[in-house]
Amino acid sequence: MAFRKNKTTNKWEFDYKDIKGKRQIKKGFKTKAEAEQAYTKLTEELRQGVAVNNKITFREAAETFMRLHVEVNCKPSTKEGYESYLKNHLNPFFGDMKLNEITPILIKEFIKQKLETGRINSTVNKYTKLISEIYSFMIDNDVVNKNPLARIKALKETKNDKIRALSTEEVQALLSKTKQVYPDFYPLLFTALFTGMRQGELLGLTWSSINWVKGKIKIDKNYTHGRVGTPKTNKIRYVDMSNELAKVLKEWRLACPHSELDLVFPNNEGLHQDAHNMIKRRFKPALNRAGIEEIRFHDLRHTYASLLLANGAPMKYVQSQLGHASITMTMDLYTHLLPEVNDKCVNLLNSIVNTTVETQEKIVRFGT
Repeated sequence: MAFRKNKTTNKWEFDYKDIKGKRQIKKGFKTKAEAEQAYTKLTEELRQGVAVNNKITFREAAETFMRLHVEVNCKPSTKEGYESYLKNHLNPFFGDMKLNEITPILIKEFIKQKLETGRINSTVNKYTKLISEIYSFMIDNDVVNKNPLARIKALKETKNDKIRALSTEEVQALLSKTKQVYPDFYPLLFTALFTGMRQGELLGLTWSSINWVKGKIKIDKNYTHGRVGTPKTNKIRYVDMSNELAKVLKEWRLACPHSELDLVFPNNEGLHQDAHNMIKRRFKPALNRAGIEEIRFHDLRHTYASLLLANGAPMKYVQSQLGHASITMTMDLYTHLLPEVNDKCVNLLNSIVNTTVETQEKIVRFGT
């Protein structure tokens, strides 16, 4: 840093570096003393994190956050998701605003606008969470000192409302019709329904991950956004393979396209399938052929869980198969899908009451 007199304007000035490391100049001071005073004030403001926010825009802050934090610490799929949120939703609304211009009222206006355009609560929460992360990053790096979302509560999410699980009859119809019409898709569908594996886990599955002797499938890869990565939770898990599933996969191994990548469900060239094409050309048509209302591919995972529970599987087992971090999450997601089980539970004590009444009647008759 140096104080100098501009020969053209005859005014004093000094330079400093902004958050991006770019050289900035403060100019227009009548005396050197004024320049030094301004520098002292600026230094203090920078230390407290209130100076640079007068100029840096939300778009610039987001770019810095993506470059210095997301690219270093986050998975590629997370990065691509953030980029999509910024491009399509956040930057069009906040992009050119200065960080210190974005107030809680503006955040609430954004939330209202997104809800009115049909976005569900959980999706809007993802947008606001990213905004908050950007501000937190800027606060940690002394760029700003306030987060406009600090006192704004997340919208209430109703995860269960989005869950749709197929009934046993629907599963049977779907498998039967798919085997008949789309035999090349049948093994993938069967595996999804009887393991609860996520779409990316299925598309990244390799034959070497199947232990035929132990009847286990190792989930250690995930194929999304054109890349092979780790499973969603970054943890390897093992799912049980039923005898019927083993039979289907053994038959498929003899018929599937050859894959240098050792993929269980490759495309015709032996490479990773494109998820969009799989959904468009196989999954949705298979549902239509079976006369089933359209569902998401992820609902096959929910179907697996609900069928297990409906057939008496312990909640803890379902948790381990799905790879949930806690049994609470599993219970919150799937307990409501079991109305027939719940109905049985409601009447569990009836037999005790009836037995008690019958015993009392017998005692009375015995004593007369």
